[in-house]
Amino acid sequence: MRFFILLLAATITVNFSSAQTASASAPSDPSYVRLVMFDGTSRMGEMLESTESEIVLETIQLGVVRVPKYLVKGMATLAAREYEQLVKAFEGRELALNPQSSRYFFAPSGIQLQQGEGYFQSNIALNSVSFGVTENITIGGLLSVFGAGGSVKIGKQLGSNTYASFGGIGFMDYYGEFERPIGLVFANMTWGTEDRNITFNVGTGTKFERGIGEVHAYTTDSTEYSWNPGQYSYSYIVTEYDQQWVRPLLVNISGMNRISENRWFITENYFVRNVQYTTRITGASLAYPYLPSYNNFNPQSDGFAILSMGIRNLSTRNGWLWDYGMVGVLGGDFGFAAPWVSATLAF
Repeated sequence: MRFFILLLAATITVNFSSAQTASASAPSDPSYVRLVMFDGTSRMGEMLESTESEIVLETIQLGVVRVPKYLVKGMATLAAREYEQLVKAFEGRELALNPQSSRYFFAPSGIQLQQGEGYFQSNIALNSVSFGVTENITIGGLLSVFGAGGSVKIGKQLGSNTYASFGGIGFMDYYGEFERPIGLVFANMTWGTEDRNITFNVGTGTKFERGIGEVHAYTTDSTEYSWNPGQYSYSYIVTEYDQQWVRPLLVNISGMNRISENRWFITENYFVRNVQYTTRITGASLAYPYLPSYNNFNPQSDGFAILSMGIRNLSTRNGWLWDYGMVGVLGGDFGFAAPWVSATLAF
């Protein structure tokens, strides 16, 4: 009887020990996450380890990846089924997002910044910052060596691959070369995805005086005025004349296409026509030493084109975007080319 009791106790002990060993060695259910980085890229995989400084993932594309936590903007936990569906959806593609699909080198697309997203862009001569107030409203500021200004863009996604927006840019120089602030209003449509799209922009800007046109009425005046470096007799007082104006009309066609995980090809092209017209001014009192002459002008005579193309490169180490390109300006009797370099940091 004592032998039977000892044998039973030994059996229970062995079984309990085996159960403990099996429980300790049984793997826990895998944890799947998706990380969204400050630079706009995304990584998805099985969570292997999370420390104070880094997150270790087992990814489909790159195997084991160690991601510094200071680069991570947010993390979402995925159910096993959800992870499987995303893996299938992204099969053959990287999980990188375009962190700057809302603009090209400078021209806006119809794609909006999300609420709370923003970026700072600089090419030394021109610095700008943009911020998504809501998913439909983006505001911005401009600062350059010549002046400062602001911008606003209001837009909406119309379909799965169709976006539209409108807005304006205002600018004032520091030196008083412009009599008043100048501005540009625009509207656009974008077709495509964040990584591959084309945008058609139309816009118009502030009108400028081009000079005096045809004189329709004047009187004579023999009063002499002092005018350094000599004396001039202003003998013509113009009372009715045509004021000449010019207003730019702008058409922009831009596009981008992702060519590798962290690079995009960009082209941005402007076609500008200076629409000219006259306004009859009556009741004026303009003094001239001689009757001013004028030139009849073609209302569509002046225009030029700005053509550009280049590469946008994303640094995965620090999140900075670098745009490199060439810009060509072509007019009726002139033309030149210049490099374009700018740096952008998303926040």
